[in-house]
Amino acid sequence: MNTRGSLILREPTVVVTVIFMITVIALFVLLPAASMLLESVRGFTLHRYVDFFASRYFRHTLYNTLLVSGLATLFSMTAGFLFAYTVTRTDVPLRRLFSTIVLVPMLLPAFLIAFALILLLGRNGLLNQALEIVNPGGVRFNIYSPWGVILAQTLSFFPMSFLLFAAALSAIDPRLEDAAQDLGGDYWYTLRRVTLPLMAPAAFGSALLLFMFHASAFGAPALLGGRGLFFGNATMLAPEAIIQTLGARSDWGMGATLAVVLVVPSIALFLAGEYYLKRRSYVTVTGAPTAFRPRPVPSGVKWTLFALCLLISLFIAAVVAVVAVGAFTQTWGINYSFTDRHLRTALTASRRSINNSIFLAGSGGFAAALFGTLSAWVFARKSFRGSRVVDALSMIPYALPGMVMGLGFAIAFSGNIPGLIMSGTGLIIFLNHVVRRMPYGIRSAAGAIRQIDPSIEEAAADLGGRPVYSFVRVTMPLLKDAFFASFVFGFINMMTDITAVIFLVSPRWRLLSVDVFNAIEATRYGTASALSLIMILSTLIVLAVARVLGGVRLGGKEAG
Repeated sequence: MNTRGSLILREPTVVVTVIFMITVIALFVLLPAASMLLESVRGFTLHRYVDFFASRYFRHTLYNTLLVSGLATLFSMTAGFLFAYTVTRTDVPLRRLFSTIVLVPMLLPAFLIAFALILLLGRNGLLNQALEIVNPGGVRFNIYSPWGVILAQTLSFFPMSFLLFAAALSAIDPRLEDAAQDLGGDYWYTLRRVTLPLMAPAAFGSALLLFMFHASAFGAPALLGGRGLFFGNATMLAPEAIIQTLGARSDWGMGATLAVVLVVPSIALFLAGEYYLKRRSYVTVTGAPTAFRPRPVPSGVKWTLFALCLLISLFIAAVVAVVAVGAFTQTWGINYSFTDRHLRTALTASRRSINNSIFLAGSGGFAAALFGTLSAWVFARKSFRGSRVVDALSMIPYALPGMVMGLGFAIAFSGNIPGLIMSGTGLIIFLNHVVRRMPYGIRSAAGAIRQIDPSIEEAAADLGGRPVYSFVRVTMPLLKDAFFASFVFGFINMMTDITAVIFLVSPRWRLLSVDVFNAIEATRYGTASALSLIMILSTLIVLAVARVLGGVRLGGKEAG
């Protein structure tokens, strides 16, 4: 055994932590993934995959997934880059306001944005009613279409693209652009030949993340694409997998097959991007100061960007506003008089769901942040043989869509393995929450740990402090901001999650997100708005508290 391994064995706390990490990864990451794969080939046969590709309906489902996800990814990246370029590279008015409003959709699940679009652009939507007044019998918006799904998903996920592009633009050495202009390059030449090429790594990361989220989204296609999308009368892979497993057929094997097929395009995109980026160099950070002050841009560009950002910002504000107004409206589209009936109904009928969601999101967010922070510390400070493999395996939940993880949990812990029966319990939801958000906790803490001088912990050890004492009293206080960021990320995503938990909920363990979706499907828009308002307020309160305690800002969301 090497010296490093011997030192690890002398620290029982670290040994227990490593064993616990490996157990968690084996039971709650590898086992669900393997269970889902085995379910798709139950009986050691590939007939389900043969049936999938032989079926015109399933092929159309795949085509719809690729086309809708591809277009939504393109539009999300475009909108994200426009916002990022506007707030980091120009001197347009209201830049700070734009950088705040663009993050609002992260508080909302995708199906809730789809619901808001129904209130705005549905048959009785406000905008369609306004168009009827202005031009009776004229053109109306049809939100129940593939373009409605694309619009809903673009609004939901383009903020993630904004964050990636904003970080990349802020990291570019501005002297590269200054040099191009000093050599005679105009604004458009510098943008085309210098700035945009340096965005390739961010564009690849954005494309991979967005495509995965768009492809695995359930809410928007289920609510807005039920009558068919681009191809035939078919929907997309994620909602179809849920229909196959939870619908009348209850075909878990075919549902697992659809989930496996769903992962393949994301893996292919990842490999293609890695191959492309490895053939090029994008090093721009040299260690010299790279402070950048927004510079004047051509007047036409400036005001075009301002108009586009303002229009999108107003639309985001309208999405939140109609949900809030709908909670206190008698009958949407017919009677707009004030009532608190929907709120009282929501608080009464869904009290258990609200309590369950807050409890599981709070405890799950805390556990994911704590486990992620502890794991990152072990990887960084107590490296052991095989630590890189364990670290890589811990990132699997980040790479897999939520629907895939949820289905894997449902299959793995439904009684197929004696002693691991958790179906219908709150524990299975809690564990799914924790495992899926664990990678963010690890990466968030790992970045912060790299900034902490190891000599601080070594000084505590020299004074007789054990590793657990050093971690709790020295390291953990320095990781407060990263811990709170991980907790907020987990809480928000757990409160709004539906793609994974829809396989795991039970009559005893109902959740707020599922109640909201069921109310929307039942066209009980007033109750759905009231429940949505409760969800939004809960996340806002937690975000506000975390910002005061840990200086946390909004970070990310998952598909819903």
